Amino acid sequence: MKDVYEPGRSRWTGITGWLMVASAIGAIACALTPVSPYPPLTAELAFAGASAVFACCWVVASYRARVGWLDKPSPPAGPERGARVLPWIFAIGVPLAVAGALVVLCTGSSEYGKRIERLERAGYDERTVEIVRLNGEPVRTPPSEDSDGWYETDLVVRVPFESGPRDVVLERYDTTRFPEPGMRVDAYFAPAHPEEGVAEYTDMGQAWFLVGGFVMVFAVPFFGIACAVTKSYMDVSDLRYLRRFRPGLHLPALAILLCGLLLLLPVALEFEVDGYNRLPAFLAGLTPVLALTWVVNRRY
Repeated sequence: MKDVYEPGRSRWTGITGWLMVASAIGAIACALTPVSPYPPLTAELAFAGASAVFACCWVVASYRARVGWLDKPSPPAGPERGARVLPWIFAIGVPLAVAGALVVLCTGSSEYGKRIERLERAGYDERTVEIVRLNGEPVRTPPSEDSDGWYETDLVVRVPFESGPRDVVLERYDTTRFPEPGMRVDAYFAPAHPEEGVAEYTDMGQAWFLVGGFVMVFAVPFFGIACAVTKSYMDVSDLRYLRRFRPGLHLPALAILLCGLLLLLPVALEFEVDGYNRLPAFLAGLTPVLALTWVVNRRY
């Protein structure tokens, strides 16, 4: 028998293939949750690395399942339980992979994450305080189409710390009505930890608020469209073809996805490449679409 490669199927191609898909789903789920609030993104990298390893195992198992003079013939083709499940996994998974990469892109630094954790443990939150006096004349910003106008000035407020009330200066504080002594305003502080200071506002959770707003306004409609487009290329006959390893089809697609994983490392492990770490993560978000485009073009 000639030593010619033919797509093969065996128990090990099924096991390694499903483990590859399951690990990729785990990595995407961890990125979207997120399990790791700041770098290093250990869980995400562990699942993504496992998926890459199982992909290599799937390639090896596929070669061992080929029809050739060193190997036994593949078992006869039969009903495939995953043939109707995988189209939906790919249809939903590809857009979610792009979303996961964008969430990693927005991950804060470890210094920022540790500071937020410290403030949360200390009980840093928004509470009301009383104005003692004004440090200067309030500056009026007149109303406009986008706002009702406000007053800005330096305020001396009395903060009720557990160790006793203290007068603290809040610089350039904004109020919607004219500030005066005795008026109560909002400020962030931790009653048991005066050393954490007092602020008019805080950036705690600000990054996730922005990401959430972007997702609700822009990403959800595009996600539905992306799922529908992907599903249109993933019917049962297509998946039966794609599940059999073909070097010219799968190796470039796997290489593209591996490049995407490597491009996420600067943010996930918090280091720079030529002065950049966010730009590679943005480019990584394009790799699932590029891999799918390659597969579709080769398939049709």
